[in-house]
Amino acid sequence: MGLAVITARTEAETGQFLDLPWSIYAQSPLWTPPIKSQERELLTPGQHPFWENARRRLFLALRDGRPVGRIAAIIDDKYNAYAGETCGAFGFFECENDREAAHALLDAARNWLAAQGMTFMRGPLNPSANYTCGLLVNGFELAPTIMMPWNPPYYAELLESWHLRKEQDLFAYLIEKERFSPPEWLHEEVTRLKKEGHFTCRTSGKATLTQDIRDMFTLYKESWAQNWGFSPLSDAEAEQHVKELKAVLDTDFFVLFFHNGKPAAGMVALPDMAPLLRRLN
Repeated sequence: MGLAVITARTEAETGQFLDLPWSIYAQSPLWTPPIKSQERELLTPGQHPFWENARRRLFLALRDGRPVGRIAAIIDDKYNAYAGETCGAFGFFECENDREAAHALLDAARNWLAAQGMTFMRGPLNPSANYTCGLLVNGFELAPTIMMPWNPPYYAELLESWHLRKEQDLFAYLIEKERFSPPEWLHEEVTRLKKEGHFTCRTSGKATLTQDIRDMFTLYKESWAQNWGFSPLSDAEAEQHVKELKAVLDTDFFVLFFHNGKPAAGMVALPDMAPLLRRLN
């Protein structure tokens, strides 16, 4: 039978699309399995609000009838209107170390996006920069934390051996409590600002949590407006994130800062669920 790329349309084909990573990462203890029901919801138009302003096509690569790779071709109409671009995206890419299969998947995604009028392709976006995105190219020995991608080292070669090149570096930072000491100038600045009385801060709480998260997303939208790849969340997407965050957020680690009573900044620290997800598989 050789290699074939098909569009995943049926329930069975979508199931193969969702199940594929478990075979790719069978020997990778650092990989963090997604919650399959959440992944299915995120990929399903009509179930997740992202697709109210976006379109997608799912492709599966089959070698002798066995799934060996997958890709989603994505058009985020809201992003394109915001950025003034005709950008097509690819995401949810997974593939065995099979260059022919990887190239066939990328060809399929590019051809579908081009047929929809898109002029270039960016990824991986799963499905946009507001969700898990990027390709790991360094730090394979470190376990990923929440919303960080982790993929085999050969993925970069598969993508670059096609027509793709790096567009943007994305960084993740590790702060270890025992090695971190705030600099003296920071203490001095905080003391000065407290004396002036224009800035206040507080942690969130049960009574204010929903509105605090909404305020945080407003701050996110305003502060990230000019960043590379940024796509503003729709109101429905923001509400979806509110629902998801409320399930895991500890209000003691959610701080809002106010300037003359108006929200001006915020900081959210989330528990890292990745070790639990790896154990649950």
